[in-house]
Amino acid sequence: MTETRPLRRDARDNIAKLQAAALEVFLAKGLDASLDEIARTAGVSIGTLYNRFGSREGLIDAVIPEVAGSKLLAFGTAVLAKTTPRERLEEFVTGMIDLQGEDPALNDAILRRYPDAVALLGICDRSIALGQDLVRDAHADGSLSPDFTEHDLFCMLWLAGIANRDPHAPANWQRVITRALDQAWTVGAAGQHAQTEVRGGSREGAEK
Repeated sequence: MTETRPLRRDARDNIAKLQAAALEVFLAKGLDASLDEIARTAGVSIGTLYNRFGSREGLIDAVIPEVAGSKLLAFGTAVLAKTTPRERLEEFVTGMIDLQGEDPALNDAILRRYPDAVALLGICDRSIALGQDLVRDAHADGSLSPDFTEHDLFCMLWLAGIANRDPHAPANWQRVITRALDQAWTVGAAGQHAQTEVRGGSREGAEK
C-alpha cells in the first residue's frame, strides 16, 4: 500500500491562503474570476495554485460548496416555513432571484457555468429538486395552472441569472418575471394574494 506523505507546513499554509483568497474573489466576482488574481491575493504563484488544486473547477469545489450549501439550506428552510403551496413557490422564485443577484458565485452555479465542479452542482441540484417539488405541490392543490411547468420555473431562474450577469440588462427586467409568475395562478387562486412581491435592492422600482 502506498503511503501518503503529510504535506509540509509551507504547503499547508499555501493551500489555506489560496482557499481564503479564492473564496473572497469568487464571492465578489463570480466563478470566472481571474485565477491570477486569486494567486496574487494569496501571495503565491499561479503554478502553486494549479499544483494544489489542478484546475479552476477543483478550486471551486474546494471552497464554494460549503458556503453555498449553508446558504441554500437556510433558504430552503425559510421557503418550507410558508403556509400554502402558492406562498412557498412565490418565496422560492423571489428568494432565488435575490440570491442570484447578491451572490455572483451562486448565480454562476445555478447557471451551471462550470459543470465539472461536481460538488457544487450537487448542492445546487438539491435546490432544483425543491423547486420541482414546489411546482408539483401547487399543481396538486389547484393553485397553479397546469400550463406552468417545472421547466418554466427554471427558465425564469436562468433568465434572471443571465440578466444579473449583464450590467447592460434592460431596466426592470424583474417585472417580466414577476408578471409571468402572477399570470400562472389559476382563477380560483387569483384573489389569494396581491401581485408577487418584488424584493431586494436589485429590484428597486420594478413596480413603479
